[in-house]
Amino acid sequence: MENILISSWQKSDLAGKIDIIILILLSIYSWYIIFSKYFSLKEIEKKNRIVGNLITSGKKIISLRCPLFNLIRKGEKIIERKGEIDEKEMEKLFIKETNKLKIGLSALATIASVAPFLGLLGTVWGLLRSFNSISITGSASVRVVSSGVAEALITTVIGLIVAIPAAVGYNYYQEKTERIKDDIFSLSGDILNYLKVKNE
Repeated sequence: MENILISSWQKSDLAGKIDIIILILLSIYSWYIIFSKYFSLKEIEKKNRIVGNLITSGKKIISLRCPLFNLIRKGEKIIERKGEIDEKEMEKLFIKETNKLKIGLSALATIASVAPFLGLLGTVWGLLRSFNSISITGSASVRVVSSGVAEALITTVIGLIVAIPAAVGYNYYQEKTERIKDDIFSLSGDILNYLKVKNE
């Protein structure tokens, strides 16, 4: 496999190599998002669970960097400023805080959509090179068309290799963030009661 990739790279022209480099960079970025999102959401779930248990049990909330704690802290600031907080203000805080969970997902969706087209672009360009070589030499031998075909195939493969993990990651984290949002929303009444009791 390594020899095929190296050979295809060597046979690609400048445009084909730029296409491949862009796809590789997109792959690195998508994997960075996938791994960082995995650990950040795992940490958020753990901290949310701790804060959630403290809220429902009526105990003192400890300072943890997570959406639930941020909601309480921002709610307290509104109470300090206005003297009270209502459900509409709490809903705005909820939406603002939970939207942060989706940071990076739009990039994964974009990569999943764009990568196959970049692969297709390389495919078309490689085939154009092959046909151009045939028209110049008047021969359709393997030696004449091989470099263009190799470029066409390698960009298609790399495009799919980049797009598939990005698409899977996007769908997985979209579902996971929605689940975290539902968990937070289920505690919105408890949070509001906690803030009102604390303010009394």
